[in-house]
Amino acid sequence: MGQNLDIRSDPTTIDAVWMNEALRASGIAGVATITKCTFDGFVGTGQTGCNARFSLEWDDPKGRPKTVMGKFPSLDATARATGFGGTAYVTEHNFYSSIAPTVGVRAPKCYHAALDVEAQEFCLIMEDLSGSEQGDQFVGLTLDEAELAIDQAVLLHAPRWGDPTLAEVAVNPSTVEERAGHLSMIYGFLLPAFIERLGSRLKPEILQVIEDLAPIVGSWALGSGSPLTVAHYDFRPDNFMFAREPDAPPLVVVDWQTVNEGLGMVDVAYLIAGSFTPERRREVEKKLVESYRKKLNAAGIDYDGETCWRDYRFGSIWGLIITVLATSMAARTERGDDLFVTMATQYGHLVLDHDAVSLLK
Repeated sequence: MGQNLDIRSDPTTIDAVWMNEALRASGIAGVATITKCTFDGFVGTGQTGCNARFSLEWDDPKGRPKTVMGKFPSLDATARATGFGGTAYVTEHNFYSSIAPTVGVRAPKCYHAALDVEAQEFCLIMEDLSGSEQGDQFVGLTLDEAELAIDQAVLLHAPRWGDPTLAEVAVNPSTVEERAGHLSMIYGFLLPAFIERLGSRLKPEILQVIEDLAPIVGSWALGSGSPLTVAHYDFRPDNFMFAREPDAPPLVVVDWQTVNEGLGMVDVAYLIAGSFTPERRREVEKKLVESYRKKLNAAGIDYDGETCWRDYRFGSIWGLIITVLATSMAARTERGDDLFVTMATQYGHLVLDHDAVSLLK
């Protein structure tokens, strides 16, 4: 994907010459040449990354994109340092370079991916989903939209369900025990900052279960005993692009900065609780969980109802874990804080409703 190009982490520095090389390496340009590349501005409110759109003019435009999207490091210094100091940018680069071709999920088509951790440079050039509209966790999903997401979860999970090479998915290969210890340490370290920042905005029972998780996060990370697969780990409305024009794909899943080896039901529980109010979620969750199970069965995965429901309860805990972690790692904004309060509330009620903590005692 154009590995010999210099990495442009600042979208305002990208010109026609550079974009030509990036798209030619991917094959999308063919023999045509970009005569003009225009930075159209930033798109979205990414917490850990920065997205920008570019308009392209070609000497032969037939069959070639008029616009592309770029993803770059966050403009916020703290979030940028966290992205490079952790694994966010490395993980997303690894997904498009190595993982995406091995699964069926509809992710953005990536034309160019480049990363240099030491120099803190990162750049992705992808298809522009201008005919699609981003979901919104404050609005939630309709039942039909949630079913589309369930379809994509199956396309992500089924191809590598129980794959013995899954350890290679992670950018820093480690044992389950090592990951469990690390997650436990990080959760305990970041919990006080989370409580100080947002604790006063949460109901006492939600805050209590978040605190109760601290000594058992490591046990949770050891898994439920079910086979693992490729999991997105941030599978929620804000990371879904829904078709709003006839020729757009029905649903594209974006933001692959957290993808890793994991329990598929983590994504499903995270999706369901993050897409509905607690009241509505209680009405639809069994239907959606069973839909996922049946579609997995149709894809050749043996997954019985009792195990599936246990894993749904087990997977519900991830929502609270990632909320605590993300609150401290993302750039602080008013919308971000409101989002994290919403997430803590939605996932907290899910954990409480299903007494998920008891699975770890």
